[in-house]
Amino acid sequence: MPPSSVILVDAGAGGRGGAPRRALGLDGAARQVAARGGRVALAVWLGAGRAEDARVRALVKTASLPSISIGREEDRRGASRSAALGFAVHLRGPVGAAEAARCLARLLRPARRPGRAPGARAVRRLKILSDVTRAANSVLDPRRVMEIVMSKAQSLVRSEAWSLLLVDEKEQSLTFEISKGGRAGAMRDFKLQIGQGIAGWVVQYRRPAILNDVRRDRRFEPRFDVLTGFTTRSILCAPLISRGRIIGVVELLNKIGGRFTKDDLAILKLLVEPGAIAIENAILYKRSTELSFTDDLTQLFNARYLHLALRREIKRAKRYGQPVSLIFLDLDGFKKVNDSHGHLTGSRALVEVGQVIQHTVREIDIVSRYGGDEFTIVLPQTGPEGAVVIAERVRRSIEERVFLAEMGHEVKLTASFGVACYPEHGQSREDLIQQADKAMYEIKDGEKNGVALAR
Repeated sequence: MPPSSVILVDAGAGGRGGAPRRALGLDGAARQVAARGGRVALAVWLGAGRAEDARVRALVKTASLPSISIGREEDRRGASRSAALGFAVHLRGPVGAAEAARCLARLLRPARRPGRAPGARAVRRLKILSDVTRAANSVLDPRRVMEIVMSKAQSLVRSEAWSLLLVDEKEQSLTFEISKGGRAGAMRDFKLQIGQGIAGWVVQYRRPAILNDVRRDRRFEPRFDVLTGFTTRSILCAPLISRGRIIGVVELLNKIGGRFTKDDLAILKLLVEPGAIAIENAILYKRSTELSFTDDLTQLFNARYLHLALRREIKRAKRYGQPVSLIFLDLDGFKKVNDSHGHLTGSRALVEVGQVIQHTVREIDIVSRYGGDEFTIVLPQTGPEGAVVIAERVRRSIEERVFLAEMGHEVKLTASFGVACYPEHGQSREDLIQQADKAMYEIKDGEKNGVALAR
């Protein structure tokens, strides 16, 4: 059906054939509306009888078109009947072509695209924006927030690949936090200096960039394509700005079905503005959580985190029938270091001890500073024999290390170790801490510099 036609339905009982069409000049009205850019409308002739009202109501409802009813001049209640049947406009005949055209034009003006509600694109954008804001602000994991933001960006501006980079203010660089397309994982450990590449330029000048032919722009860094195996043709890059501070950038690569436009940039900016705030909120929350569980001096976990981690690991061990062990260690004669070299030097020695322990154990093991010169190590999926082996390995590492060499000292340290395991030595975190501490004091009260397994 041509987009400028008027569908005329004669619903009048006993209607006089084509008389309404000729009387109201609807053919001429259709031509005039077409000349003004009109689309499709539904015009229904309402006769005097009401036997067809149900059919007319269904017709208006299912047609999904702007609808006009035309009634007889003598029908004084035609307007109320028309409204009850769901029509948008009611005309009392006779109506000429010009008047009908004006009415149809007013009725059809909002319908800019056939088959699409007025403002549908704007409504869709606002819905996606609302979804991003609501979802992102309900998630506290930064990576998950980034995934939400980028998935919505993809649904608004389709592209072959994308990246989200965050600013490292301390190193004045950008890191690829999350990417998709090619060998995206190859970019994970890669850092980009501010001012370098398109993303670095956007951060430096706090301005977005649209490149539809990257080979003709000096800012483009082709080595990224070499790393990922991806061929970049075009880039849309926008800054992530939160509370007036630039925290990163979003890059869309190779628009699907055409070139990046200013409209695409406007859409992306509309999305990343609330997205940037949500990302920064998640990062700040993560940092505050980490600080509450981190020892200020050594940057290891603290006693508070030890209790949470040990409870979690015991619960997991019970569920899967696996062991979990705890090592408790105390440095031998550490007071002499403080007395001889001062507390600041002693604090540095504790930092180095923490580093030795961290580098000696496995990645899955949880190292904490319990307090003073006491440290703990939680060993998931490890029984008594394995725990003793790891404790002995840490003991030797501490014994063999020369501490404070960078400060011009040569300090030797040793430590006493106690080991307790679930389920052999206890069923709760309190049991394991108590038993490991007790075993440690057996060594401490003896010759020191040794490892004891709880009884």
